[in-house]
Amino acid sequence: MSPAVSLAMVLAGVVVVASLRLLLRARSSGERAWRIAALLVGQAASAALLYFVLLPPTVPTTAGALVVLTANAPAARTTAPGDVVVALPEAGAAPGAERVPDLGTALRRHPGARTITIVGEGLLPRDRDAARQRPLAFTPSPLPIAVVELDAPTWAIAGRSVHVRGRIEGNVAVAVDLVDPAGARASRAVPDPQGRFDLPAVAGAPGRADYRLQWRDADDAVREDIALPMDVAAGTPLRLWLVAGGPSPELKYLRRWAVDAGLALRTQVSVGAGVELGDPPLPLNAATLREFDAVVLDERAWRTLGAGGRAALREAVRGGLGVMLRITGDLTATDRAALREWGFDIAATDQPRSVRLPGTQTADAAARRIDGSAQIQATDTAPLLSRRPLTASAGDGVPLLRDTRGDTLALWRAEGRGRVALWLLSDSYRLALAGRGIAYGNLWAASLETLARPGATTPLAVPDAARVSERSTLCGLVDVGTLRAPDGSAIALATDPGSGCAAFWPTQAGWHELAVGETSAAFPVRGEDQAPGLRAAERRDATLALAANVVPTLAAGALENPGRRWPWLLAWLLLSAALWWFERARPGRAPAAS
Repeated sequence: MSPAVSLAMVLAGVVVVASLRLLLRARSSGERAWRIAALLVGQAASAALLYFVLLPPTVPTTAGALVVLTANAPAARTTAPGDVVVALPEAGAAPGAERVPDLGTALRRHPGARTITIVGEGLLPRDRDAARQRPLAFTPSPLPIAVVELDAPTWAIAGRSVHVRGRIEGNVAVAVDLVDPAGARASRAVPDPQGRFDLPAVAGAPGRADYRLQWRDADDAVREDIALPMDVAAGTPLRLWLVAGGPSPELKYLRRWAVDAGLALRTQVSVGAGVELGDPPLPLNAATLREFDAVVLDERAWRTLGAGGRAALREAVRGGLGVMLRITGDLTATDRAALREWGFDIAATDQPRSVRLPGTQTADAAARRIDGSAQIQATDTAPLLSRRPLTASAGDGVPLLRDTRGDTLALWRAEGRGRVALWLLSDSYRLALAGRGIAYGNLWAASLETLARPGATTPLAVPDAARVSERSTLCGLVDVGTLRAPDGSAIALATDPGSGCAAFWPTQAGWHELAVGETSAAFPVRGEDQAPGLRAAERRDATLALAANVVPTLAAGALENPGRRWPWLLAWLLLSAALWWFERARPGRAPAAS
């Protein structure tokens, strides 16, 4: 039943009850018939006027667009006849625009708009629900020259690899640095022509660490400095077993890096005649392999394992172990056949043996120019390495490492719950010799992290892009949680029992604590003005997603808006006053008994 029909029925019922009361009173008082008729007609007319006050008759109008100005909307704008321009609170100076507190209010004030045109950065979470299932157009303002995309972990395990990825708008960035809490550079990358970057690093000591992301222009000036808080958990160090058929510089530097990175390392190096260097030798069996997360061995150690040892190793891989086989010399036909059983095909290649790795160059901001006349390529300062003259392939193989030409230098495939990889790079240790110790450590940290047994995960799902004064959500809550702000005050959660999610509106920047039962997790909240590029891109993407939902646009002139209420209200007030006077006046009343 429509609201109009419901209102008419209610008013009709009131008129019937009032009329019955009037008729009963007339029988006992002997009032004149014309007086009773006037009162009955007046009551019905008053009810009709009240109906039109609440639901005034519609009048045909030419439907226009509702132009909604958001943050950074341009001052100059073009509108068509019938368009209504409103400005949301975050919009700047907007001469001639109607100020509204939110989009819902604007839609209630102007229900006849046949489409909504959003101009500027886009809608805040506050207004997105009101825009759903509405004809929506979006004219975005240009993104600022800043970081507009960022994928940075807020939780990590000490000693494990992490990646900070993103994109910088404007193609003016020369170098991007990840700075650790001590102010030292933990990683550096040169953005590609689209401004994308990837900063690998290794999580430091347990605790809450305030990393920072900085990018520099051609003048070597820091253009943006973004805080990247990270909650580093102690976890369990990655347990690595290095097995080699002989000493080598690669093994020396790999072992040094593993010790410095805090890995639980065990080394076993054979030098022939039954002599072993490193730690006391362990038997390679199922019980021993369960104590490790990853095993790195060369083809000589692989060869000495024999069929039984390789079978035990493969069974351990199926249980979750990660294995990397470093090819450092020639392979025999038996070796190739054994690798085929593991799903790899090895073939000789005439590809160049000298290679460079992406992301290992020094970004010389003073020399690199952005005007397009003399850009220094990423490979110009990258150390020259070498590879084995082989190619590895697998039907379900995934590249683990590529050179700057895109050729695969390492390949892995899944085996049960674990992973096994072939490594064709001969001398990655030259990165360390060339002063690229960070790049060397990031290379091996990322590779072993890909292969090793899965580590622990954060116990609670927490937001990774919360911002002050904007709605954020927490999902996966099986019980009522407690959320505390940086000053220790509790934050109220608006919980939806059906979905297991809760909404909240943070008022302070910094670390927030979520506790659900005996489990807790921390996450950072950015301030309103921090990382403006990320804020603008988030609003832009969310509004574009709303505009992508195709909703039919109403034809111009096809709408009728409610008419004015005040004439009906004035008529109702005058008639009600007249009825009040007439009910108490003498005309038509029976003479009073003497």
